[in-house]
Amino acid sequence: MEFIKPGTTYDFMKAARFWIPFSVSLAIVSTLAAMFIGFDSGIDFKGGTKVIVEFKKDAKIDRKDIKTTVDALVEKQTGQKGTQVEVQDYDVGASGKSETAKFQVFTELPSLLTPLKKLETAKALEKHFGKGTNVDIPFEAGDKFYLAVPEDWPLPTVTAEISKVFAATGFAHVTIRSDKEERIRTDMLREKDLLLSAKDDDVKAEAARVEEEASKKIAGLADSRFTVEVEAIKDQLQDGLRAKFGDSFVDVLSTASVSPSVGKELFQTAMLALFYAVIGILIYIALRFDLKFAPGAIICLIHDVAVVFGVMVLFDIKFTLPVVAALLTIIGYDINDTIIVYDRIRENLSKGKVGDLAKVINLSINETLSRTIMTSLCTELTLVAVWLLGGGTIKDFAFLMIIGIILGTYSSIFVAAPLTIWIDRLSRRRAAAAARA
Repeated sequence: MEFIKPGTTYDFMKAARFWIPFSVSLAIVSTLAAMFIGFDSGIDFKGGTKVIVEFKKDAKIDRKDIKTTVDALVEKQTGQKGTQVEVQDYDVGASGKSETAKFQVFTELPSLLTPLKKLETAKALEKHFGKGTNVDIPFEAGDKFYLAVPEDWPLPTVTAEISKVFAATGFAHVTIRSDKEERIRTDMLREKDLLLSAKDDDVKAEAARVEEEASKKIAGLADSRFTVEVEAIKDQLQDGLRAKFGDSFVDVLSTASVSPSVGKELFQTAMLALFYAVIGILIYIALRFDLKFAPGAIICLIHDVAVVFGVMVLFDIKFTLPVVAALLTIIGYDINDTIIVYDRIRENLSKGKVGDLAKVINLSINETLSRTIMTSLCTELTLVAVWLLGGGTIKDFAFLMIIGIILGTYSSIFVAAPLTIWIDRLSRRRAAAAARA
């Protein structure tokens, strides 16, 4: 199938003189916007909280309703509008057959405890347990406290004492985990999993015995080191979701903090991925093309990435891992589209179609135009469906890909090709000047 009939002679290079200034201006404005306005990082890079919530399955809860409720809670707590909240289905496989529906909620709300409140609570713990008590407050790890008391305490006793201190500071619900208890549970689960993998009745009985022995050890355990997590976010979510959904809401099953330090590492890794991708493509261009073609491909690549950054600023799209994936895909698509046009230009030049390079480039673009339209259109149709029907960061990924494919097709014709003509004319003038000298 061909949308463009063979023998068409659209004069793209004539229009390029208007598009080149436009492209340069657009790239400069986009770069300045990214530098001075910037774009906000998402949960992947900023940190936040992951929460698993449970509803009655027959209530048929819509994810958009959950997102709206959590959005309102985050806005109330932080005073900021437009923070990232993502809601995903959590039930997979056999778990989807249960009587409840579970959802995984990601929010930019890492903590409800201010640094001052954490310090006050730490001092209260040190005062309660006396000299030698040490409280470590990891400010980047959510609402957690690491408590070390001077001597071992029986678990039921120390749990009651710690709960009393936190209740006095205004936090009625806390989760307390002993370091020794965690080690026993970890060893038990590891041994139990190894036994159960055999799928034998005798082995299952042995696994039950291992679990029973671990429970006995924990029952008589005493420890001096504990991890205490304040369930402030959990309580707030429970109250908000119960008020919105009533009896359809079952419970908040778990909460987990995503540390900003981990997000920072992810950001650095993502930037390295982009850097290595660009370097790899530049090496490929240098090996495949001569100096007449390579600069156009490189400038085309820079132009498209710069404009995508401008689009992110304009539409307030958060910088997340799916956005990094979109940028990497756009880079690959962009250079592929440029190479298709360049290969046809070189092919026509090798056939002896010499003379005015602009005419050869026009001929080459016209010959590949049908392929370009069909490839881009098929990809765009898929992405539009994802954009319209998807949600959250997938929607952002699809939107940026739609823009990126349009840019890749546009820049291959109106950026890379005209630059090739300009470089060819420049080299010819220099050669002529050198001959005259």
